[in-house]
Amino acid sequence: MDGLLPHHCSVVRPKERRLDVPQQNPFVRGNTIIRSKTFSPGPQSQYICRINRSDSDSSTLSKKSPFVRNASERRSMRMKKPPVPVKGLDGLLRTSLDLELDLQVSRTRQARLAQELRVLRELKEQLERARQQGQRELPAWVQEDERFRLLLKQAEKQEQLQEQRVEKMMRAAAKDVHKIRGQSRKEVPEVQTFREKMAFFTRAKTSIPDLPADDV
Repeated sequence: MDGLLPHHCSVVRPKERRLDVPQQNPFVRGNTIIRSKTFSPGPQSQYICRINRSDSDSSTLSKKSPFVRNASERRSMRMKKPPVPVKGLDGLLRTSLDLELDLQVSRTRQARLAQELRVLRELKEQLERARQQGQRELPAWVQEDERFRLLLKQAEKQEQLQEQRVEKMMRAAAKDVHKIRGQSRKEVPEVQTFREKMAFFTRAKTSIPDLPADDV
């Protein structure tokens, strides 16, 4: 019987014994993590990586409320840069219609300025004729002109500003002179002022030029 039935024998290899290498717990904080293998697919991807986040709006600050994404008010510690306008972009994107509108605006402004110059020239000629005729006061039609009154207001405002600037400069100069005189001499400033005034009034008379008739 044994010679008739073939024997099918299968060889079972013994299990390969792995070397007893003490495995370290991957979750122990003291383990050394290699940077190149930190995010590789495999068992080592289970390492706990502690990332030191900056104070950006995606981090959770310890002393503040937690970050809420898509909130109405965004908390951000980053320095916001002001938007920088791109120069020359308007000139590149301008069309023929824009150029035509700019030309029309320039022509309108030039026409308005030319009209104002013409009115001012006419007003100047009329005032010169009235002056030659011996009139010292402004005519009634000039005083009733709205444009002339506006010019007078602007001139008065500029004159007031000029007077204020001059007065401020005079006060500063007087203060500096008073300070210098106090440092140079040991006399009382009031006594020095009195002496200067007396010297001015008691000095020899000087010839004062006559003013022209137009300025009288």
